[in-house]
Amino acid sequence: MLDRPSTAAVEAAFPAGDYVSPGLRRVQPDACFPFMAIHPDKASNPWPWLRKSIPHNYYSDRRSPNIGFVSRDEAHILYNTALLFHGQRALEIGCWLGWSACHLALGGVELDVVDPILADPDFYGSVTASLSAASVNDHVHLIPGGSPSEVLRLHNHERRSWALIFIDGNHERPGPLQDAKAAHLVAAPNALVLFHDLASPDVTEGLNYLRDQGWQTLIYQTMQIMGAAWRGRCRPLPHAPDPAVEWPQMPDHLKGYQVSG
Repeated sequence: MLDRPSTAAVEAAFPAGDYVSPGLRRVQPDACFPFMAIHPDKASNPWPWLRKSIPHNYYSDRRSPNIGFVSRDEAHILYNTALLFHGQRALEIGCWLGWSACHLALGGVELDVVDPILADPDFYGSVTASLSAASVNDHVHLIPGGSPSEVLRLHNHERRSWALIFIDGNHERPGPLQDAKAAHLVAAPNALVLFHDLASPDVTEGLNYLRDQGWQTLIYQTMQIMGAAWRGRCRPLPHAPDPAVEWPQMPDHLKGYQVSG
């Protein structure tokens, strides 16, 4: 059984501008990411699907500030979902600098991480250092390679399947759809798939695909909008959106999806 580090699991007060849905267990591995900071001007980010009007903190790495991490609330959806799958094998497609992977691993899953950026020694070293600082590196397997090809190789040649899958890789069409098609094939019979950045219609194509294959679906009203698809005996976490935020209407490409809370 994975022992989560007490230094990371202290229920310290989060910075102003953070939100975590009530009822979720909290974790705070910030000290394991020395280059992470609240972006001072998210309005300057050029990505068209960043929801800049949402007042929650936008975290990024000071070495590459225009690529954000999952928000505090989104990280806790990952962490608390992973707690439901403690001891089971999980897959993350796209880890960037390891913030999301750290939260999944702290939840006690045996995590495979597939990302082509891990072929760069600098990125690999940075992710490894953060996971080591959080005392979860022994339970995370970093795999340099692209999705869906590497995911399918692991499934077909190493007979791996996953009960929990987090898709946060290539956000441009057809990347999310290809990742979702792979997830449909490699997921366990009882499985849950999480998506990040559903504010983008390209990413939503992946969730649409799983819905059309018979998976049940749910949307989380978060800074960048997360979503869950599940089949079998799995069930998604309940989540309550921040009541202090005047949330905009869901974009047209998400109309018809149930929103948690």
